[in-house]
Amino acid sequence: MTTEQKLASSNTHWQLAGIRHHVFLKVFSVLRHNLLGPISVTRMNHSIMRRNLEKDVLDKGKTLERLNKIDLQLEEAVFGIRALNVWDDTSDNEALPEDIVAMGLKLMSGFLTLRNISVERLPEDSGVDYALVRESPFLYAWLGLLCHIEDHAQQPIDLHIHFQDPKRLEIVITQPLYDVNAQRAADTSAAIIDRAALQLLAEEAGIQFDISPQSIVMSWLTQKP
Repeated sequence: MTTEQKLASSNTHWQLAGIRHHVFLKVFSVLRHNLLGPISVTRMNHSIMRRNLEKDVLDKGKTLERLNKIDLQLEEAVFGIRALNVWDDTSDNEALPEDIVAMGLKLMSGFLTLRNISVERLPEDSGVDYALVRESPFLYAWLGLLCHIEDHAQQPIDLHIHFQDPKRLEIVITQPLYDVNAQRAADTSAAIIDRAALQLLAEEAGIQFDISPQSIVMSWLTQKP
């Protein structure tokens, strides 16, 4: 590898890292809320049990019920913490594409709603044999696409999402996503996820995006489990 190639590779690496960082920060508030929720409920139940103990008014049945709730909330918190490894771009963990799509939609639901973007995920063929993909790069690419749509939507739109086959996802958009006649708002200059950024995310994940004003096709390579 020549010096120029090494420099280009290094630049691409840092650009990709910056794009991933932007995507992660986008959904960080949601991740933080999901992690703190179970812990907050656990603390509340712990405080109630402590007060009852101090007042010597413990009820065995209710105490056991609260302990069971604490166990469930702690289990949920531990599961959420362990799930953070999905953000490690060096991870080789694999998952089903439809599970990653559902996760991304859940993480982005609030942001899309605020931008008047409604999502309908069309039912899938139960007989389709979906194959595994690398979880982390696929999620980054999928979230990057959703951020791209959010950044560029000029008007309220509906997204109709469905799997065409085990390695192809189509998004049909009710109104054109790009309106060349519309003036962008002043605060949209922070739209980092442009087509060049999407291309970097796609190449890392083995994904291809075919984008037109009213439809986007996302296709990828798969490995059979």
